[in-house]
Amino acid sequence: MDESLEGVSPRIHALDLTARQFDMLAAAYGTAIDYRDLFSPQRDLPGRLRDWADKSGIRLRKLSTKARERGSRSEKVLFGLDDGYAIETVLIRRRDGMTACVSSQVGCAFACRFCASGQAGLKRNLSAGEIVEQVVRAGPKVNRIVFMGIGEPLNNYANVLDAIRILRDRRGMAFPTSGITVSTIGIPKALRSLREEHLAISLTISLHATTQEVRDRLIPGARKHALREVVAGALSWAQRHNRVVTFVYLVLPGINDTHADLQRLISMFSGRPARINLMRWNPVDSVDLAPTSDDRLGFFRQKLERAGVPVVVRDTQGRDIGAACGQLWLRDLTGIRIG
Repeated sequence: MDESLEGVSPRIHALDLTARQFDMLAAAYGTAIDYRDLFSPQRDLPGRLRDWADKSGIRLRKLSTKARERGSRSEKVLFGLDDGYAIETVLIRRRDGMTACVSSQVGCAFACRFCASGQAGLKRNLSAGEIVEQVVRAGPKVNRIVFMGIGEPLNNYANVLDAIRILRDRRGMAFPTSGITVSTIGIPKALRSLREEHLAISLTISLHATTQEVRDRLIPGARKHALREVVAGALSWAQRHNRVVTFVYLVLPGINDTHADLQRLISMFSGRPARINLMRWNPVDSVDLAPTSDDRLGFFRQKLERAGVPVVVRDTQGRDIGAACGQLWLRDLTGIRIG
């Protein structure tokens, strides 16, 4: 992370600032506010914060709320960006707090066959501040963050890691790193870098296949990433940090639900620091796939359990508002500004 302010636009986004960069500005302009004040969850930001921002050329917020859609246990927020693009953030209510499912990019380059987010391709990366602001705007009840929104987090590695460091800074939000999960298709080079980071985050790999041929069909943008390297890189991260890595497996009838697939899963993960999350596909318009049956999910779970592989069946929240896993949509597919 570049801790200097050299070359930064004079209209700085407050939530891009590290504590050290904030101190530099405070010394230059003088301030009666603390670093943590930048992360105020109030809709009407405190007057002293606005006064300081005006004086020092700081922009406190960049995202504009364009729409909200509420479901039984979840809420989807459409945020407009300065350049006319938009992203979606999902809030999921739990008994002990809320989970913020945040986006890391505008669109996605990997074009997963089962996912809506990548159908328009990648438009751009989000800045660290644009990522952090999604959490700030979600409010103080958020105690878990998952990078499972629009985009591939490890394809925006530097900004995602900067956002995590800003979120966890004790002088700011002091968000517990143990409450942050990065969900990725698994980019081997980025996984090797992540292995060396001193962050106690959780890691989830979108696996979805046990052979290279099937994974290439399901995730066309990851053809250059060997499946064996993805699995090896994730398991190496788990061993290095003494943690369990979660592998998500979307069970798709006639594609990856054969007996041979099941045996390969057992061979890949038996005795390893890994957990399997079996999932049912959430329908996306214009995508010709079918959800699996309860019986098939149960069969896979039973066989994995008997083989000693930790496994759970996940039923994602938010389907009633198109906010479940794979359903988040890049709204401006034609590049038209949303206002």
